[in-house]
Amino acid sequence: SVLADLPRELPRFREESNEARRSEIFPGFRSLRPLVLQSPAQQGDSTPASASREKLRVGVVLAGERASHPAAPTNIIAGLHDYLSVAAPGSQIVGFEDGPEGFLEGRCRELTADEIRETLNQGDWACLNYGTCKAGGFSASERREEALLAVSVCESNHLDSLVVVAGPRDLSWTATLAVCFAESNCCTTVVGVPHSKNLNLYVPRYIPITLGFDSARRMLSEVAGNLLMDSLSSKKYWHFIRCGEDALTMEVALQTRCTFSVVTMGPSTGAASEQVQDRLSLMDTVSQLCGVIGRRRTSGRHSGGVLISCQLIETLSEMDQLKAELAKLYDGKDARTKGKLKPPSINEVEKQLKDENARSLFKRLPRIVQMSLILQRDSDGLPVLPRDLESERILGRFVQQELRGEKRVSNTSFAPRFHACDLMSTCPLPSPFDCAYGYSLGHVAGALVCERRNFYVAGCASMHRPTSEWEPCAVPFSFLYPAPDSMPASSGPCPDSPIPKIGWLLRQNLVDVYRHFREAWVECNVFTSPGPLQFGSGGDVGPTWDRPFTLLAEYLSSQELKQLIQPVVELPPPLVVSQDPLVVRDVRLLENLGALERQRLQYKPAFPSYLKNPVRAQDDEIAPHACENVEELAKSFPVTHAQGFATRLVAIKEGANKEAEDGGTCVSSATKTLKVGIIFSSNQVPGYHPVVAGIFDYLSSLNPPAQLLGFLCGYEGLLKDQYALITKDMVDQYRNLGGQEMLCQFGDPPTLAFKDHMEAAIKTISKHHLDGLVMVGNLVNQVDTALLSEACAAEKLSTRVIGVPVSMDCNFPFVQQTIGYDSVTRTLSAFLGALGTLSKSSGNKWIFVRTMGDAWSHVSVQCALQVHPHLVLLAGSALLGQYLTNIVKCICDLVVTRHEAGENHGVIILPQGFINDVLEVRLLFSEIMEVMASSHYATSFDSIPQIAAKLKPSSAALFDVFPRDVQYEICFGGRERHTNKIDLAAISTDRLLLRFVEIELQRREQLGLIEKDFFSGTCYPMAFHARSALPTDFDCDLAYTLGRGAAMLVNLGKSGQLVHASHLERPVDEWQVRGIPLTCLVRTETDAEREECHIQAARVQLLKKGGVVRPFLQLPPPKERSVIYQGPVQYWGEAASAPGVRTTWYMENQPIQDPTDILQDIGALCNELQSTMAVAKAESTLYAVNSLLSNAVSLLDSFNHLESESKKSLADVPLEKTWKVVTTKQESPSRRQVSAMS
Repeated sequence: SVLADLPRELPRFREESNEARRSEIFPGFRSLRPLVLQSPAQQGDSTPASASREKLRVGVVLAGERASHPAAPTNIIAGLHDYLSVAAPGSQIVGFEDGPEGFLEGRCRELTADEIRETLNQGDWACLNYGTCKAGGFSASERREEALLAVSVCESNHLDSLVVVAGPRDLSWTATLAVCFAESNCCTTVVGVPHSKNLNLYVPRYIPITLGFDSARRMLSEVAGNLLMDSLSSKKYWHFIRCGEDALTMEVALQTRCTFSVVTMGPSTGAASEQVQDRLSLMDTVSQLCGVIGRRRTSGRHSGGVLISCQLIETLSEMDQLKAELAKLYDGKDARTKGKLKPPSINEVEKQLKDENARSLFKRLPRIVQMSLILQRDSDGLPVLPRDLESERILGRFVQQELRGEKRVSNTSFAPRFHACDLMSTCPLPSPFDCAYGYSLGHVAGALVCERRNFYVAGCASMHRPTSEWEPCAVPFSFLYPAPDSMPASSGPCPDSPIPKIGWLLRQNLVDVYRHFREAWVECNVFTSPGPLQFGSGGDVGPTWDRPFTLLAEYLSSQELKQLIQPVVELPPPLVVSQDPLVVRDVRLLENLGALERQRLQYKPAFPSYLKNPVRAQDDEIAPHACENVEELAKSFPVTHAQGFATRLVAIKEGANKEAEDGGTCVSSATKTLKVGIIFSSNQVPGYHPVVAGIFDYLSSLNPPAQLLGFLCGYEGLLKDQYALITKDMVDQYRNLGGQEMLCQFGDPPTLAFKDHMEAAIKTISKHHLDGLVMVGNLVNQVDTALLSEACAAEKLSTRVIGVPVSMDCNFPFVQQTIGYDSVTRTLSAFLGALGTLSKSSGNKWIFVRTMGDAWSHVSVQCALQVHPHLVLLAGSALLGQYLTNIVKCICDLVVTRHEAGENHGVIILPQGFINDVLEVRLLFSEIMEVMASSHYATSFDSIPQIAAKLKPSSAALFDVFPRDVQYEICFGGRERHTNKIDLAAISTDRLLLRFVEIELQRREQLGLIEKDFFSGTCYPMAFHARSALPTDFDCDLAYTLGRGAAMLVNLGKSGQLVHASHLERPVDEWQVRGIPLTCLVRTETDAEREECHIQAARVQLLKKGGVVRPFLQLPPPKERSVIYQGPVQYWGEAASAPGVRTTWYMENQPIQDPTDILQDIGALCNELQSTMAVAKAESTLYAVNSLLSNAVSLLDSFNHLESESKKSLADVPLEKTWKVVTTKQESPSRRQVSAMS
């Protein structure tokens, strides 16, 4: 390449023969032509240019609009520094803090080589802070004062050149400065370097793509891909995903092959374009989406994903009409200045709106948006929208209401889930492509500086080729502007209007390709999950087909793009997984998988080597039990409890006598063909598919090979006898991939505890003469496994029932770590790190992140240890839970403390189950459930006031403060699961908490306790982001091992066991595969009023246990923390094999609480005591021992009673029993504290 030979010869610019573009816009620079950087040999000059130059002083300004969260200037300063160090040794780079504002104030410092080197390949703004220019026009006269200040700064710092790294708006400011410098005879040259994650700058050939776009599309593609894969295992969830501006949204749509995408197809104001003709009104879009949902339901596809442009609502024609009507109603003035003591209510404004579409839009807007439109006005008297418009939520609610109005949801539910993923695109670790691109732009800027070129913007052409063939280039600033006839007239030396943002502009052949696939992607699911960005160690930017489609559209034909986007169009017939309602599963073809997915299919999971050979089952005499009332447990499980022995799979010693060694528990040598069933019994977690692979590979190795039947749709398949014979081809399609697509699981019915369900399950098992049934799921569903095992034993069936622990919560008793926990925590930690980088770089943003998990979430704990957020909210220790006022005070105190330390940013994590522990909210929920049970209310926003009117005054006042969409989630979220109960998982707890924090800070502001306007908060839900992510190597190894172990237990004749592995912190070959009776995982609870015994899962909450390492003690205090970005999950290279990658806090601390090994030692002592006492002759000795043992039993009973009565929380009480707890238990308010990191 030109730059590869930089140490030996200095490249030079060659002017292109193109005519000057838009030269009349800048008369003073009309003669400038595009430049291409070439070596002397390329230019036909055999004499190498000398690399010796006088040293230079170069100023650097990083600019960007904070409201739009610009992409980081990856490697630009490093590339500039490295070029100058060769081309002009001794040169100095002077960095200006805080963008244009800091530059005009002269706040600068010299950047050292070590400081610059530390920023190499990083995705943040650690080297320099950024900022944007002041509001106003960009004519030379309007910016004259700033230009004079800039000239003074350049002269006082002896700058030879000024390099400004910026987006469209600040590059416009830079162009104006360059014009003013020329008029003032300032000798400082001006160079621009473009960056924009939304592709807001575009010059054909020279700037085909902007820096930051590739990193943004990779991060968004990973998140969107995970969400789309999640939808495949659901028959109700529709994910509405806000991505970015049109170009970025279209790129992600093509990368993931989403169901539907909604883009603005045009700028927010005016501009003629062929694409503008495709723009639809909001109601047209809603109608089109409803049609798509209806068509998919008819074909058996009840879920999907919709990608949405972030500018959707702002560009609506209805929004323009709404603004015009509101401005006319109030004469363009602030609504509070019309002689009223208070602004008009939302209902009053709604009644006065005449346009039906405008009124319908206004009615469904979030309350904060409505109030902004009513109260705020711009300089032209038009209503102002808030910065963070939740376009995905607005569109999704419109679609939901339209579907209900048309009664299209008679048999199945439509459950929208909303994701503001555009935040994730701001600060990811840069891709290798962007690293190379930024470094090249830095070199181009250095060459422009050395050749004293003025009024140029750095670029790079031919980036679809290998990096050695890239063409560094530069264009005049005028190339960034549109044609003069589409701009306002200007008589000065530079235009008054800025460079237009063209993130809405789509490559025409990309639009054609999307239109070609659009109908096909509606009719079938061909989603792909690009997965996390992989770095490797060579610094290669990857093959051509791995570049953004938006870039390739510059060079490839539509037909070539179609082949890259979806190689195989004709798909095999789908698999019918359910008949009532019709549900189908589309067949995934290897050719249509993403590159990382295909590579993961080739991964060979590691498992203990002794499992490769015949093993025997060694029974332990004593098994630990989570249930305190063992007698009641024995009554509930009379057969399986009596047979409950813990089991270890042990290698058969070579040459040992088989019968003598294992007593008949060796692997069967019978010639009968085994028939084994498998069920996915709980929600999506990474690792289900490797479990199937482990079971299938072992059963296939038997002689004769066993059959594996997969029951479809979870419990529904078992009850209705819906199954598929699992073949090698089917397994090979899903090895090591995320989600549950192979067999699906819809959660209907959610349990087998009802008599008719159990009878139907037994009937299916008997019909197929199953030798074994493996049920893969979380702890709650393993209670069903225990019940089914008992039922099979009671019916004297030979079916061996085995459970496999797959759960993101990692709350199984006596299990060191569950499948999926590692993948979920590491995936979420990567996303949290990106948000933390965004929060820090913005300088003024607090992000409330809602993750999965219960109130004692082990997921949140592990993520906190990896990321170091500023606060994690977990359940308190008091039985009555925590007061909302205390929680809000804790958060606000932290916000104020960090503000006083100069840090106005932070990240707060709260698991979705945390709301369970808030006293006032729980009481409110109980009242709402009581109100809704007393009468029927239509699922509509209009019903919310009717429900609120029947609440107690205190509860109604609290409920009124909630965001309206959260009110809807509380009242009607449970109906998405066909229940009138409140669905805690559907409630946007993050939005709820943010609202109360804002109110409390406003109160303190009014009292004069704090300053004004320093807090800015936003929410980001992550409840679905990692459920269907690609499993990590550790989870693949664990899932495959436990799958193989489950099949071995079936073959050994064991039943009623949960397979698990111990010593996970050691190398895989040292793992010990075990089985524990399923009855050990449950507990009983007696209802004295009804005289019933309830069987429940015995959840483990490790934070409650004594003796474990307190997870947050090693972290800095919250006010001093800085978020750590671990980067995306890696599957090979040094980052994937680091020692700490395969261990977690739970894995290291669970053995401390696990009594299994201690019980074995006690069992051995008991055997020894029994043997010794059997030969004892002295009667007094026997009496003494009997007395000692009796006292020991009494002491243990006392300890168990004390432990069971302590360490309880409101979060552990079912919602329906809240009122009982409140009326029977009292606690001092002073003891109720927020369990936060300290």
